[in-house]
Parts: sequence; C-alpha cells; structure tokens
Amino acid sequence: MKISAKYENKLKKLFELSKKTYVVNFQLKNEELISNFSNISDEEKINIIKEGIKIACQRKNSSEIENLMLSISFFGLCDRSEFIEDYIKLAKEEFHEEHETIASYFQSFHLPQTIECIYELATSDFEKYRWDDNFALVRKCCFALGDINTPKAKEKLELLLQSNEETIREHVMEQLKRYDFTNKDVE
Repeated sequence: MKISAKYENKLKKLFELSKKTYVVNFQLKNEELISNFSNISDEEKINIIKEGIKIACQRKNSSEIENLMLSISFFGLCDRSEFIEDYIKLAKEEFHEEHETIASYFQSFHLPQTIECIYELATSDFEKYRWDDNFALVRKCCFALGDINTPKAKEKLELLLQSNEETIREHVMEQLKRYDFTNKDVE
C-alpha cells in the first residue's frame, strides 16, 4: 500500500519523532513530537495516524503500530471515536504488542459495539500472552466489559467465568461485583 502523498512527509516525520520517546519519572515523554505537530489540527493528526495504521497493518510492522499508539496518546486522542474501527481491527492482529493498550482504550469508550471484540481479545490465544499467568490482557478486557455495564457485557463476563484459570475467574468476579449491568445494549 502506497502512502497517500498528502500525508507522506508528515507520517515519515511522525514515525521519526515517535522513536525519540523517553521516560522521565515513570512517564513517557516526547516534547519534540508534540511541538512538531502543534500547528496541525486534531482532525489532520487523526487522518495521518489512520493512514499510518493502514500502512503498518499491511507491513505487519509492530514498531510502527507502537509508535502510532504512542502518538495517539501524546496528542491526547485516545478517546476519539474515529479510531474505534482501527482499534477493532488491531485487536484481532497478532503481529503487534499493543493489545493491552487497545483494551484500555476500549474501556474508556464504554461502547456496547465493542463488546464482541473485547471478548474475542480476552479469549485470544496470542503467543506473546501465553506466559502471562497474571492475565493482564484478560483483566483489562474484564474491566472494559464491566465499564460497558450492559446485559450483553455481563453475558461475556459470565462466559469468561467458565475459564479453567482461577486468576481469570477472579478478574471476572471483580467486575461482576462492581456493576449491576442495567445499561441498555445500544450498538
């Protein structure tokens, strides 16, 4: 897939600058990235990032996805609904390492339309999560389903409750105790 000429230079700059992210006091920082894109509207940043996601998915490039997710965060765009379909697509792709970030973003949306995707993410068998006996990804998915707080979300949590893993059942019970699941299932 060829990069749109309209965004080619900006996307290259975004990838270049996002690699300069560093940690200060346990927080990720990248002032250079933020300042270089400060004169660009949020809508244009979204379009640039969406273009980048398409390219990175075709290339199956994990580091580009990581850089794009960092950029979304640095620009304060995590909760923008324009990314929902991108997050849903990325949640199903194994080639990257951003599944926990995506689960957290889903949690902030509280959207019933993401329930099935969150459940699929929680039950995915991605190689990189098989070693995690704390089940961090599953826990984030449980929180996302809990925060959606609908009868359909409760159904998915109850399915997860059938897991053979005690830790997963504990994560599910934590959510089942927190909510009444009476929000309407509006998709």
